[in-house]
Amino acid sequence: MTAHIERPDEPAGYDFESIQERWLPVWDDIAPFRSGRADDPRPKKYVLDMFPYPSGDLHMGHAEAYALGDVVARYWVQRGYNVMHPIAWDAFGLPAENAAIKRNEDPVIWTYENIEQQKASMRRYACSFDWDRVFNTCDPEYYKWNQWFFLQMFERGLAY
Repeated sequence: MTAHIERPDEPAGYDFESIQERWLPVWDDIAPFRSGRADDPRPKKYVLDMFPYPSGDLHMGHAEAYALGDVVARYWVQRGYNVMHPIAWDAFGLPAENAAIKRNEDPVIWTYENIEQQKASMRRYACSFDWDRVFNTCDPEYYKWNQWFFLQMFERGLAY
């Protein structure tokens, strides 16, 4: 859902949305924040934000939280670094499940729909994430490795 807010200083006839729609595919094509190419000689940096819970669409709290990591990642890119700034969704837990149950929705469907909505919003906001490194913590391909890693630690007496 998009709300149009009248701006007194907005130039007449300037259509922000159509301009954004024109340039989003260009940004997708050039992928300015893609990282991890083996032939990239630049020094490396890693910026990690807290992963959002997919319990609804984004709100101002997300803007505040992700602006900081975005600024840091962009700073290092501008300083000539190969910056890995991944994004994922912390979808393995109660926030999303409880939100779905409250709305009498299937938690799996609710969670993945919200992930797609949040992903679309973040792309529109031009966050500096590496969109080739997206994952969801509820995906078996992700959590099987966490389980494997935990078992390795447990077997070595490093977890209890």
